[in-house]
Amino acid sequence: MKKRPTIQDVANLAGVSKATVSKYLNNIPYVSPNTQKKIENAIETLQFQPNSLARGLANKSTKLIGLVVSNYESMINMELIKSVETEAAKHHYSVVLFSTNDDISNERELPDVLMNKFQHLDGIILANVREEGIELSQFNKTFKHIVLLHRHIPNSQVDYVVIDGYIGGRLAAEYLVGLGHQRIAMITGPKNIYQFQQRVKGFKDVLKEHGLLGYCNILESGQSVEEGYEAAEKIVFKSHSPTAIFAGTDVLALGVLDAARQYGWKVPEDLSVIGFDNIYFSRFARIPLTTIDARIKDLGEQAVRTLLERIQGKSSEMKKIELRPTLVVRESCKRKEE
Repeated sequence: MKKRPTIQDVANLAGVSKATVSKYLNNIPYVSPNTQKKIENAIETLQFQPNSLARGLANKSTKLIGLVVSNYESMINMELIKSVETEAAKHHYSVVLFSTNDDISNERELPDVLMNKFQHLDGIILANVREEGIELSQFNKTFKHIVLLHRHIPNSQVDYVVIDGYIGGRLAAEYLVGLGHQRIAMITGPKNIYQFQQRVKGFKDVLKEHGLLGYCNILESGQSVEEGYEAAEKIVFKSHSPTAIFAGTDVLALGVLDAARQYGWKVPEDLSVIGFDNIYFSRFARIPLTTIDARIKDLGEQAVRTLLERIQGKSSEMKKIELRPTLVVRESCKRKEE
């Protein structure tokens, strides 16, 4: 196997010291134009490729950031990954991906894994964390720069970028009430996740303001299509079944649409359905889904910019960024006829 050329080989061919080549590679001044030309010719002749990690460590920057997601299968996570990677690339950073596979024990062990093998990361973005899973104090021992994305932990002293779940819950309820619905149900994700708590609160406050809280049913569910299906069965088969359902995520809403197809409920004639997130596939559902846009692309981009500001020393104050959601009207909701 042909030996890979080293910095010393470049220095020997260029007739300069190894330290001078190192200065050139790391963009340190005081290397004359004539010497730069010699080094460039030597690099081209030897087809030398510098070790970017070693160069980064010398500069105290590897141009690498970590992104931790709950799993790789979630449609939300796929969109967050794409957004973070695209924005990072604009700033010449690469992203190292990690998944906890939705396992709390994996979340708790992750700081040790990162500390032992990935200390060289310039910073880390934690997406979709759970308060009882992630130990932020442990992450702080390894990483100076951390940003929470899409979900955050109340009262933590860590930068975060999230959607305003309370406003999102209000938007969904106000839209359905405005369409004349009075029996409105909500299927929420796990209530131990703060974002879902906020969506429920916004939803309930609107119904209370309109005197409809006594007619609503809120059912806690999981976060999969199958769990949305099962929750829809439980809600619709109750007495005083709802004329509209607000699902706490688009994935849960897809489960509701699937249950409607299975049981012959016409959407939106018999049952209006609204989701939350505006994932890419929501527009291609069997019945294009009305939803609350959680601005996933914007969240990912803002998280990267916030992290890089920290890394580059441009920001010292804690960032609490809550983007305002918007309503996206499609075909899954209809005015309730008297």
